[in-house]
Amino acid sequence: MIPPSQHWAIQIDVTNRCRVGCSNCTRSLAHVTEPFDMSVDAFATAVGALAEFPEHSDATPLGQNHGIKVVGVIGGEPTLHPQYGELCEIIRAGIPNRRNRGLWTSSQRHANDAKEMFGYVNFNPHLPPSRHHPILVAIEDVIPDEDRMWELIEQCPYQTTWASSIGPKGFFFCEVAASLDLVFGGPGGMPVVPGCWREPLEHFRNQIDTWCPRCGGAIPMSKTRHRLDVEHRDDVSASNLRELEERGSPRILRGDYVVFNSASYSESNERASNPLDYI
Repeated sequence: MIPPSQHWAIQIDVTNRCRVGCSNCTRSLAHVTEPFDMSVDAFATAVGALAEFPEHSDATPLGQNHGIKVVGVIGGEPTLHPQYGELCEIIRAGIPNRRNRGLWTSSQRHANDAKEMFGYVNFNPHLPPSRHHPILVAIEDVIPDEDRMWELIEQCPYQTTWASSIGPKGFFFCEVAASLDLVFGGPGGMPVVPGCWREPLEHFRNQIDTWCPRCGGAIPMSKTRHRLDVEHRDDVSASNLRELEERGSPRILRGDYVVFNSASYSESNERASNPLDYI
């Protein structure tokens, strides 16, 4: 794993509104019971906390995005935020170099404005359908050897090549951990203050110990185990299923899930694929 200072992007999660409803979404949006839209003031605080990240953070180990650091706006679908225009003006002022501003969207809404506002636009309309790795299959349910489990977590492709995140519950070392904390009602993240991204990885130990064993991102899996986003159902392991049932997950209550058969898994039999390769 790497500290947030080495990530190529830090995301600001502004809403969990979304019209897509993908299978195995990294945001676990279909399990959210309490919708949120980040307040304009909270967004301004987040942008202020990250203002120095693009120019003063550490180099990424793999040189992602040609070494350009990005403060991203994500959701859900961020363009559905009721004050989306105000958020754009705040990030324009707080991150003055366009190339350091990013937007993750599946919507054509505001498409022309997005190209002018953001130097990095991740536009994914999910056409054709893409395959998603099962995030809610807990690695602790699948890998019985604890030492091996933590070895895999240390190499997690999401955490090492993706992003840290600021959401409604604070700052997290990993964007997926932030979503799990929200869905499962966790203790929350670190305070959103200027330079929070400079904290060393060991200061996130509570987040790591709480959420990494509950996540499937580090499990080596064959592409055949990835699910098409248009199926609109999730793969879930036993321990996560129990808690999602208790928390009244909308997708679980509808029965739109498949229980992962942990007994059928053998790491030696998997042809591990990159979970971030959605093709």
